[in-house]
Amino acid sequence: MNVSMKIKVLKNKTGMVSGVVIPTEDLHEVKESIKQGTELYKVIADLLMDQPNAPESEIVLSHGKTIVESETDALVLTRALYTDAFRKGIPMFYRDKRVNHPNEFVRANPDGSEDLVSFDAPTRSYTLIRNLAPAGKGFWADLISA
Repeated sequence: MNVSMKIKVLKNKTGMVSGVVIPTEDLHEVKESIKQGTELYKVIADLLMDQPNAPESEIVLSHGKTIVESETDALVLTRALYTDAFRKGIPMFYRDKRVNHPNEFVRANPDGSEDLVSFDAPTRSYTLIRNLAPAGKGFWADLISA
């Protein structure tokens, strides 16, 4: 299999694999690596049948917008939510490649700094692991004056 495939493994809260997302453009390669006649081979073959080769900017989803338009809308909404939270002095939490464990999060603080924190569900408390970015230098820092 090509190492440039963008397969995404989905895990539940306990870390168990609950699904796999394979981009459509990689399905042909996956199909070639599966034994013909198997159920999975048939499913992938059916998915690929009459599949248009349109770029993401041209594929229209069931709600009438393209993938690119939908991603843009999601980014605008996310930025508005973060801006509103920061104005109220509320930190926001997210995960990215700097997070290594299921109970860890990046805490984006209203001053534009970021911390790596762990969350203890039974006590509903966060523990600082380390500072990731100083005030005004975090990923969402451009929103603090918005």
